[in-house]
Amino acid sequence: MTEPVFGFLAFTGGAYEGAIVRDMRLANSLHRRGYRVVIYWVMETNRKLVDPGIQQRYFLRGGRYSLRRPRGFMELLGRGVSSLYSRERRQRFMQQHPKMVSSLLGNFVVSMCDSADDPGPGIRLEKLLSRDGVTHLLPTFVMACPIALAAKERGRHPFEYLATFQGEEIFANYAQERNRLEDYYAMLRRCVAGSKWPAIAVSDDYAARLREEVGIDGSRLTTIYPGIELPALGEKPAFSVLEEKLPGLKADVPIVSYLGRQDSEKGIDLLLYAARMLRERGVKFQLVICGGSSFGWKYQEVCRSIADHLRLGIYWKRRVSDAFRTALYAHSRCVVYPSIHREPFGMVAAEAMSHGTPVVVPDHGGVAEVIGKDDYAGGLTFRVWDSGDLAEKIGRVVMDDELYGRLAGNTRKLAARFDVEVMTDRVLEHVAVNTETRNPKPE
Repeated sequence: MTEPVFGFLAFTGGAYEGAIVRDMRLANSLHRRGYRVVIYWVMETNRKLVDPGIQQRYFLRGGRYSLRRPRGFMELLGRGVSSLYSRERRQRFMQQHPKMVSSLLGNFVVSMCDSADDPGPGIRLEKLLSRDGVTHLLPTFVMACPIALAAKERGRHPFEYLATFQGEEIFANYAQERNRLEDYYAMLRRCVAGSKWPAIAVSDDYAARLREEVGIDGSRLTTIYPGIELPALGEKPAFSVLEEKLPGLKADVPIVSYLGRQDSEKGIDLLLYAARMLRERGVKFQLVICGGSSFGWKYQEVCRSIADHLRLGIYWKRRVSDAFRTALYAHSRCVVYPSIHREPFGMVAAEAMSHGTPVVVPDHGGVAEVIGKDDYAGGLTFRVWDSGDLAEKIGRVVMDDELYGRLAGNTRKLAARFDVEVMTDRVLEHVAVNTETRNPKPE
């Protein structure tokens, strides 16, 4: 039997989006088990997420989609220009020009709907897969699967691809703006049908949504939760890690935190309104909001303006280090994820619970699945879009020590369901790879 070689068609804007974090954790886990892994970057890179020793290639740059119709010469031009700047500078430029990002993504989505009109990426991918001997291709988003399907249909290199749904509705918005939503949904169905294996949805709620909204055949869907890296039990990180970056933060006042992208669908403004309600009730707490952005800083600027008007006194940070993130999880009374979006999953909620911290999330989408199972709960849900109910639930966790202790006591066992090794086992089982003779590489 041919030894499996895994390729990842890694679509990212360079930020720490949940989908790319999930995929690179899977890639690293496979690599540590001794499998050969190759990363093919699409649009941008995030090499810091990838273990040393994993081969990485730049497959497709965004310049190809600068115009309404994809053009190879624009990709070459963009490649030359982008090579003059670091990834950080390229990402900063894109965040300062969100309309450019929207245009690129919209053009990309339309081109995937009309993939037959642009055979270049499929031909290029087939050559790379053949050269690297890839047998199993895992695109980050199903909306990039037309490239994989085109390469497969050429028939010159035998491989299969696995369609994973973990955020397609964001791209559906771009399709709708171009009056191509039904074409987009048809493309997703075609890509699922073109794979040997049923597609993966990252939560049961998301699988239901794909059946209802996109028309995906339920027999062609299975749920496999994303994976997180469970921290070892031990002492909390020093509070000084937070004090160094957030002067004035106090260890003896409860910390309510938001960690994640500071983009409009994340509902940070709801959290601000809830915070004001709690302050008026005399609830003492400190609010920390941090995270990067995939679509520019306009929304964060609006949120800062709202916070100033409400006189909230918030500790703001943009992208933070792993050490800071770990310390904030560990020292927070609760982590709040106030998304107005029907989230496919809730990686931040799972990570917070892995550090023993309760979470407050909307009762809407896959994120609600993360915080409870059977009679156990690691947090509370609030009525989606309801800042008043959000304030009530945060207040309960902050003020009620008995409730806090009960929730915190459940968090680790709930988070263990999402161990990255559990995810890896399930993916390998799904694609029928025999793991009995495989042992993890020594650290």
